[in-house]
Amino acid sequence: MSSKQFNKKRSAPDGSSSSGGKSKFAKNNNGKPQHSKPFNKGGENAGKPKPQTKNNGKARSAPARERDEDVKKRKKPITLGGGEEDVDEDVSMDEGSFSDENEDEDEDEIMGDQALERSGEGEGEGEGQEKKPKLSKSEKLALHAAQPHRTTLLPSHPLLHDTLLPLWETARRADLSKDQRKKAINDLYNAVKGRISEVSRGHKGGRVLQTIVKFGGKEERTGVAMELEPRWKDMMESKYSKFLMSKLIRYVPSIRPLLIPKLTPTLLTLLNHSNAVTPLSDFYDLYATSKERKLLVRGFYPRELKIFDGGKQGIEVKGLEGSLEDLIGDESKGRERILDGVEKMVLDVFNATQKQALAQSIFHRLVLEYVTCVFKFLDKETADKKLHELLAAGAESFPEIVHTKDGSAVVRELIVRCNAKDRKQILQPLRKHVEALCKDGDAQMVLFTAFDCVDDTKLMGKAFVSDVVSLATNLAFDKQGRRVLLYLLTPTSTKHFMPQTIQSLAASATHARELGTSKKDTDVRRKELLGYASEGLLKAIEEKGDEMVRDPGAGMVVQEVLLYAQGDKSGAISALSQALSIPYPDPAPVNPNPDQTTSHPLDLSHAIRTYKTLLSGGHFNNTTKSVEITDEQLSPQFATAIWSAITDESIGGQENVLRICKGNAPFVMVELIEALKKAGLGGEVRKVLGRQGVREEVERSVRKGAGLLAEKIGEL
Repeated sequence: MSSKQFNKKRSAPDGSSSSGGKSKFAKNNNGKPQHSKPFNKGGENAGKPKPQTKNNGKARSAPARERDEDVKKRKKPITLGGGEEDVDEDVSMDEGSFSDENEDEDEDEIMGDQALERSGEGEGEGEGQEKKPKLSKSEKLALHAAQPHRTTLLPSHPLLHDTLLPLWETARRADLSKDQRKKAINDLYNAVKGRISEVSRGHKGGRVLQTIVKFGGKEERTGVAMELEPRWKDMMESKYSKFLMSKLIRYVPSIRPLLIPKLTPTLLTLLNHSNAVTPLSDFYDLYATSKERKLLVRGFYPRELKIFDGGKQGIEVKGLEGSLEDLIGDESKGRERILDGVEKMVLDVFNATQKQALAQSIFHRLVLEYVTCVFKFLDKETADKKLHELLAAGAESFPEIVHTKDGSAVVRELIVRCNAKDRKQILQPLRKHVEALCKDGDAQMVLFTAFDCVDDTKLMGKAFVSDVVSLATNLAFDKQGRRVLLYLLTPTSTKHFMPQTIQSLAASATHARELGTSKKDTDVRRKELLGYASEGLLKAIEEKGDEMVRDPGAGMVVQEVLLYAQGDKSGAISALSQALSIPYPDPAPVNPNPDQTTSHPLDLSHAIRTYKTLLSGGHFNNTTKSVEITDEQLSPQFATAIWSAITDESIGGQENVLRICKGNAPFVMVELIEALKKAGLGGEVRKVLGRQGVREEVERSVRKGAGLLAEKIGEL
């Protein structure tokens, strides 16, 4: 039974559970477990009411504080949509219980069921005999109950069903106090101690041990881990025990150094194993220290290198580059042989039909070390040959590796070093996953490097830039996705990018120029790319300007597009001004967290900043203490459109303007007045705001900036 099927069954709407009412593990007068009978449509219990449990029929399992804790998750490949996922989710600690014997089958029992089915369906088949009808569900259950279960013959079966499962039902409850849980876990551990290896082989026993590891103290956790030490590797390959192994890696840090020597001899085999890959990747990605990661990656290195530097590994564990640097004399001649061995390992993974290992960050680290060492220790001709061998084998698989920091660094390095023809080979497979690339923080660095290094801006504009811009209305609302739009507009802005990111991208572009693979001037390249992006970005604001300006993140995109985009901005300006064509409330709301969808845009702090910035014509520079004007025509054109929108008679005309002046956006009105003066519309403003009593009403406002606005009105 798959984990998904099991989870689905345990989420049945009847809410039956053994945590309340009459548990199927309750003991009868003879001290034996009393199993409840299944409720089937055609069985003897048909039509009878189902037993009710406490807590409104819901089983109580892990405490809320444990269920709600932030659990680290590994990222999934770009080909699967990017982002994060809880890989191969463990349902064994979810809510629910063994409410039905049919829902509680181990792998052995499932195989027995399948054999019974085949025997029942196969009897009577043959020449001259009629085929027997298929058994109904109730008949299958009756036949199943009449057969001896192989799990009942296991030595651990009496201990598990008579002792451990009843104790487990108590220990896993959510409504236990700290002392009660400690006692329950202690009783459970004492009952299973000495026979943990036997119990761990089944699904039920694994769940019992997971509860001990998750909620137990250091003594219980370490005791379970060390008793299972001979089976660690086998557990990682088991369908059910892999979940217990993941919890041991997470909750018992002391076993990690002991586990590494058991994994490294067969590291690639484990990465290709459908079950072992989950705990191994959790170990490397989520819980290993820097030293432990290096030790794990060394499992990929050829034996020759391990022999050369095996005695040199002290407190500091060196990677492939450091180990090759230490080789001297006759040993240094073996660098190429060592890199040939690593190359074979890398190419075997890229060429494998099973792509499971390809998506793991531990493999990406190996590829990055290999690429770095090839260009550092080998001559140019040999390095170029190995580079093209890597491209031939792995170019189609690059979307599988760019979702991690190391995998992204590999593809970026290849883009920097390759010529125009090879770059097309790298970028073509990535184009199929543009949206996922944009929404992944590591993968988008590959796009940024391509924008900075590829001289064929016409190709980039028609391929990647056009694809990105077509998704602008979606990407603008995504935390990571909007950064790609902003990079096309302001690639060196520290308002939107970390200084380390800007420095890393600048270093890649500089390296490409030094190698001669990029020759076009940086400013020319960026201007040409912006030219391909501008029309689509302005169109996106024209279509969804009202929604975008109401969103804090998308509002930043609106600012940068109108400030830096090239072309006709009248449509985008009209969309933003029409967003203000609704009556401003009187009195102005004072809610610090207004509803973004229903509130007036000038009551939203982020929208106020957007309108203020666009009316002033640029961003304020703290160094020069002045506004950096990027488009001289933007401010007067935008101010004229907004003035026309807020003075429309359908929304109150002059009275609406007065309500806005007394509202939450006095600084917007200050910038609007200044911009209208520059546009030659000071007389119209004077007619509306120069009326008697307007300045006095604004001065009585308690909003920040009301005093400055009153001064501006007085100057009219």
